[in-house]
Amino acid sequence: MTYKNFRAIRVVIAFFLAMIIAQAVIFSNYILAAFAVAAAVAVIFIARKKVDEVLSDERDLQIAGKAARLSMSIFSVIGAVATFILLAERQASPFYDAVGSTLAYSVCSLLLLYSAIFIYYEKYEKQN
Repeated sequence: MTYKNFRAIRVVIAFFLAMIIAQAVIFSNYILAAFAVAAAVAVIFIARKKVDEVLSDERDLQIAGKAARLSMSIFSVIGAVATFILLAERQASPFYDAVGSTLAYSVCSLLLLYSAIFIYYEKYEKQN
């Protein structure tokens, strides 16, 4: 399969996935939406395995790594600042307290996940 065909398959899958999720939300059937997303991911992975051409090279992976690291850093800083602001203003609305706490846990979870993945890959690279 060529990359052009793979791209067309992804567009068709995205179209049908959007239709299924829209109908699932209208009928409040979120299980159907979850299964549709899982099925779409599976079909895309199967189609990706059948592509004969190179989908990404080392340069693409290096750029993606830099973009992910920068995105994580920016989200962490902005999330931490927004958390402090929301928690400082919690007397104005109890909603701010819930949003601030959720954002704080999200930032902490992101940093812990990044650290765990970094440690894993660091050990993996030392073995190879």
